[in-house]
Amino acid sequence: MKKRILAIVFMTLSIVALNTSCKKVEAIAPTETQTQLSSQLANDDALVEAIVAAKDLYVNMNQELLNNDVAIARLKNIIDKMNAGTASTAEIQEATDLLGMSYDDFIARLKVFGTSLAGLANKYPELSKMDQTQLQDVFATAIKENPSLQQELGTPALINGRVQACPLRDICNLAVTLTNLFAGQTICAAIGVTTIPVVGGLLCQIILQLGVAILTGICNALPC
Repeated sequence: MKKRILAIVFMTLSIVALNTSCKKVEAIAPTETQTQLSSQLANDDALVEAIVAAKDLYVNMNQELLNNDVAIARLKNIIDKMNAGTASTAEIQEATDLLGMSYDDFIARLKVFGTSLAGLANKYPELSKMDQTQLQDVFATAIKENPSLQQELGTPALINGRVQACPLRDICNLAVTLTNLFAGQTICAAIGVTTIPVVGGLLCQIILQLGVAILTGICNALPC
């Protein structure tokens, strides 16, 4: 009887240990995948291209728009009118002032950023399986592992006529701005009707998933 009880206890402990071991493997695996992926991305021109496009978009935008809820709400309102063909000349000029560039120029730069992200997504399909926090960690680690890329990101740049010592220090604000602009499909609709050819819905999804993660990753990786 005692032997039977001991056998049952042993089997129970074995099953618990096996389950615990499996759970540990499941918890560790994503971290290992992220580490390997970060190392691959650190030396891949595909990531560099996406970051260069992000930097181009950032340094050419009106910095006062970034993370400004009132200005973003106004811009979305004008964009809706532009989509409907009811925006006045004054409103179109106001949109230009808010963006710091013409709306078509903004969409064109957004297209370059989006298509570079699409290339990255196609090359690394495992990125689509990660959540925002994992993606941000992956990109931040990849940037930290590439000294030349970090140096490029921290190189002084001319923004709105003034030299900024660390141009991408506040790039997290661009992530917030894009998220707010894309909310309600305002930009997605504009991309769909603009004369500049862009794959609307797919581009929107990629920018919100990978684009925002890269921008936040840059912000988290830079020391300045």
